[in-house]
Amino acid sequence: MTEKKRITVSFTDTVSNDLERLVKESGLSKSGLLTVLIRDEIERKENDQKK
Repeated sequence: MTEKKRITVSFTDTVSNDLERLVKESGLSKSGLLTVLIRDEIERKENDQKK
């Protein structure tokens, strides 16, 4: 199993509300959704660098 590290982040009320909405829409946990979004961004940047 992959070791996980706990972090704390702070968001504005607007971003926090947006995150809650996306979590409900996706069915993922906050951690799961943020993981997907971060991995997607890393992959996008890596693909952009290859061009």
